[in-house]
Amino acid sequence: MKEPVLILSDLHLGHKASIIDDVSVLEPLIRGAGTLLLNGDTWQELAREFQEAGKLLLEQLQQLCARLGVDMLMLPGNHDPGSGSQGYALLAEGKIVVTHGDCVFRDGAPWSRMAMKKQSEVAQLWSQHAASHIDDRLQLGREIARLLIPPHYPHSRKIWMRAWDAVMPPGRGLRMLIAWMTMVKQTRIFARRYFPDCEIILCGHFHRCGIWDDDELLVINSGSFMPPGGAYWCEWNKRLFTVGQVKKSTTQMERGEILGVWLL
Repeated sequence: MKEPVLILSDLHLGHKASIIDDVSVLEPLIRGAGTLLLNGDTWQELAREFQEAGKLLLEQLQQLCARLGVDMLMLPGNHDPGSGSQGYALLAEGKIVVTHGDCVFRDGAPWSRMAMKKQSEVAQLWSQHAASHIDDRLQLGREIARLLIPPHYPHSRKIWMRAWDAVMPPGRGLRMLIAWMTMVKQTRIFARRYFPDCEIILCGHFHRCGIWDDDELLVINSGSFMPPGGAYWCEWNKRLFTVGQVKKSTTQMERGEILGVWLL
């Protein structure tokens, strides 16, 4: 990949709750990158009600990158499992792993309504896969994503509507809280099983940005471009891995405060 490599996740292009209505707001953030690596859930491939808008915005993002001379590479997520043929990217000779994160948990998004309803179908898919190799595990994740397509999606950006959607039906909010509380531990288990030599694993998916370090493995979640959470930008360039906040306004998004720099 051409450096600098800029990594963003969970743009959710086309979703009514995404803060990106016009991809031109991303230009200040993308300008200067050699490669834009999109770590899953870039657009709403599976949501029929958002597909048309998402596809249009995705095409506009591709045009923007072409105009800026930036290579664009997409990794699949649970909302766009058809994006890209490989479910992860390796940087720094494999010391950095970039993957969406939906395969961290057995059922992808355990807080989703469909995961709550289709536990037996998820178990059946698991019985058909050994999942001992990363490629098979990621293929299983794509099949689970397609199984768990909800009949409709929330349309509001209002915080109280997003909060109501998060806790209904009863039990969903608890599942979400448990996932947030255990996501770092489960991400480390996933990384140690499938990428034992990595030193940094970067995910999105959980819409909870953060940096969690220990002596063995650094876990970074880059958040999302949907409220109420924030988003991080990450960059790999000249042996340095940098993470910072995305500074948002109504007219543009740009690189904000740097939160950490690691030399590999």
